[in-house]
Amino acid sequence: MTQLLTANPHRRYLLFTHLYFVLAAVLAIVFYRERIQSDSAYYLFHVVDTENFRIEHQRYILAFSQFLPLIGIKLGLGMKAVMMLYSLNPVLWFYLLFLYCVFFLRDKTAGSSIILVSVLGVIHMFFCPMYEIWYGSALLVLVRSHLYHNRIERWYELLLFLGITITILFSHPLLLIPLVYLLLLDGIEKWWLHWKQLLAVMLVFGIWYAIKKLMLSEYETGKFSLLDFSWNKAYQSLSDGSYLWLRLRYIATYYTVPLIMVLITSAFYLMRGMRLRLFLLNAFFWGHILVINITHYHPDFPQSLYYERMYMPLVTIALLPFMYDVFTQVLLGNSFGGILIALAVGWRFWIFIHASPHYSAQLAKTDAVIKAAQKAGGSKFVLSPVLWKLGFEKAEWSFPMETMLYSSFDGPDKVVTIALPEDFTHEQNAQKVNENVLLVRRWDLRPNNGVNPRYFQIEKGPYRQLGSLK
Repeated sequence: MTQLLTANPHRRYLLFTHLYFVLAAVLAIVFYRERIQSDSAYYLFHVVDTENFRIEHQRYILAFSQFLPLIGIKLGLGMKAVMMLYSLNPVLWFYLLFLYCVFFLRDKTAGSSIILVSVLGVIHMFFCPMYEIWYGSALLVLVRSHLYHNRIERWYELLLFLGITITILFSHPLLLIPLVYLLLLDGIEKWWLHWKQLLAVMLVFGIWYAIKKLMLSEYETGKFSLLDFSWNKAYQSLSDGSYLWLRLRYIATYYTVPLIMVLITSAFYLMRGMRLRLFLLNAFFWGHILVINITHYHPDFPQSLYYERMYMPLVTIALLPFMYDVFTQVLLGNSFGGILIALAVGWRFWIFIHASPHYSAQLAKTDAVIKAAQKAGGSKFVLSPVLWKLGFEKAEWSFPMETMLYSSFDGPDKVVTIALPEDFTHEQNAQKVNENVLLVRRWDLRPNNGVNPRYFQIEKGPYRQLGSLK
């Protein structure tokens, strides 16, 4: 082992990077049940229910987040195994991209960057591991590697690059910002663009824009309406000095490593006289923060799942110039660089473990109400207001689906669905449900037999109030 660690840098690199993926897989298995909530529960439920991919808003990258559980469903595996595969899916995604970088692009810097993208800027997303912006952010590393090493000259390399680019564009609208940054960064590095490559990229952008304009979903229309400043006055908060200080503390607290990377890279560019790169980096990094804050009023300091997604592009904007300019020139040739990456990854793993008791405690409460419902008999329940106040005030809109997924561990005939009081008050759902109608979520009412009987069997009967855990 000593000879391996000292004599062969490539094998040493592969050993330690693969150790990361092993540890990531272990964490995914340990916390596989804690990772089923909110959108994560929503998409897993629909994949199980339809035995097919669930794609929304043309974000077809979602299929990659559903690949392993869908295989498990097709193989007839039980819910426990399917849920484990769902939790392991992001580990597989990042590992495949790592292999693409290291063995196809022959770029270890990109391989290390994939690992860092999988952990930086992520706390709550670790416990909801299906978000398109997280999957799409990793593809930005491939864009940087293709451009940096000019791996777009051969026709198949160009096709791969364009496929990666359009997948990023359809992953999440906010990923347009770091993508444009990387394209501009490559342009000022080389000071030339081959007309065929430029035309191909422009064609991809045109296709994406045309499809989005024709097929823009109601959800995304609502998000784009945040740019309408005739009604959205969030930008006015930027005139408040205390609010700006709160935002700076927020970035320094939850995006410590990306912020340090921006500061180090900025100093590096300044010392090397790379003023245009310096301007570009800071314009896009701080500009992205500005975009979020002129469209969102965010007075709370604690991190949330929503704002993790909004700020996720900061990771790649900060990481990639640092890795390809500072790291490759200053740290790549010695062991100190590898130690820094290992420390950063270990620190993020500790943060995930430190955050897990919150999710484990919520899961324990969910298990308790499921057992109480199964003991009471029947399939359909609603939490009483009293029980709801005993720790379920922050339960997500996905709670009825979560309870169906967890209770199916005991078999399809033991499935229960438990609604929240607000599910019944929404659009008078209390008058719509009856002994033959199932509330999958407050916007989705179906017949009792309108779900996959292989995993969910709902008994005929009315919704009953669940008043205690006994």
